Parts: sequence; structure tokens; C-alpha cells
Amino acid sequence: MSTKETVSIDGDLKKRLAVIAEREGSTVSELAEGVLRLHAEDVERQEAEFAEDDRRWGRYLETGETISFDDFMDELQSLADEAGRKAAGAA
Repeated sequence: MSTKETVSIDGDLKKRLAVIAEREGSTVSELAEGVLRLHAEDVERQEAEFAEDDRRWGRYLETGETISFDDFMDELQSLADEAGRKAAGAA
């Protein structure tokens, strides 16, 4: 069950948001909720990426294991090629 919260928005910003919302066929509330949802998702994704970075750094400190720059570039090119094939297939 969702609840509604009230957010204070200054007059000038509210007018600007009303114009944008109308242009997009939504309300200021829907626009604000969408923006807040995207922001929360971005922050959560960034936190997950930082946690993964910390995990990988810890593994490196434990093992000292590395890969060569050439191997890294080969893997990066392979991923780029795969992404290009997927994009071409989706078009």
C-alpha cells in the first residue's frame, strides 16, 4: 500500500514543472515521483558499484592477482563487439 507525501516546491519551480508536466502529458506529482524514483535508482546503483569496487579491491589486496593491459584491452574489445552484435540484432 502506498502513501502520499507532501513536498514543498517554491512557486517558480512549480510553474516550470507544470509546463514540463503538461508538455509530457502528466501531472507535477507524477513528474516529481518519476524524477525522485530515477534519483533513488541512480544512488542505489552507485552504492552497489562502490561495494563491488571495494570487494574487488579487497580481493586484489589478498591475492595480488592482475591481468596485463593487452588482455584487458582484448576483453574490452570482445565486450564491445558483443554489444555491437546485440544492438544490430535488436534493430
